[in-house]
Amino acid sequence: MMSERQPSTLMGTGATRCAVTWMVSLLFVVLSSAGVLGKENQSITIQKISAQKYGAKPFTVKASATSKLPVSLFVNGPAVINKTGQVTIKGAGTVRIFALQAGDEEFKAAAPAMTSFLVEKAELTVKAEDKTMDEGGKEPELTLVYKGFVNGDTEKTLESPAKAKIVETGKGFRKKKQIVPSGAKSANYSFKYVTG
Repeated sequence: MMSERQPSTLMGTGATRCAVTWMVSLLFVVLSSAGVLGKENQSITIQKISAQKYGAKPFTVKASATSKLPVSLFVNGPAVINKTGQVTIKGAGTVRIFALQAGDEEFKAAAPAMTSFLVEKAELTVKAEDKTMDEGGKEPELTLVYKGFVNGDTEKTLESPAKAKIVETGKGFRKKKQIVPSGAKSANYSFKYVTG
């Protein structure tokens, strides 16, 4: 029974077992890094991008590695990017573009590069249409006209559309009524209101 359970002499006990484990670990590190030690370093350069505005046309971002190997681009934020580096803006906010190059048999992986830019809101003009009303008569239906929508947006894409109300200003013969728009909300538009 004792002979059947006797371990190999490689196992050893105490310090011997620790020494073998350390040597095996060291050998693994040396072998696994042997292919990397001879590789060349590389770096990535990515194009800087100025601030954009929601509704801007798609544009291409350029990035290159000193190794001449192809660079992969990834985006974070309100935009998308295709395989050729063309960026299409989808909303207002901060966009970050990351460039990666994983290396090959000759070059080590490059440190990632990043560029970022701000997408500003587009301006939307909201104008109250003029109406006529007889003194003491019923108030007409108030209507608004929007100008400046981009990317196929409409009033329905706003978080909250603008509303109009009649406001009296002045006194006596200078008294008059104005149609005042307000209250619109959107993540992608700022608003300019024009009274009627």
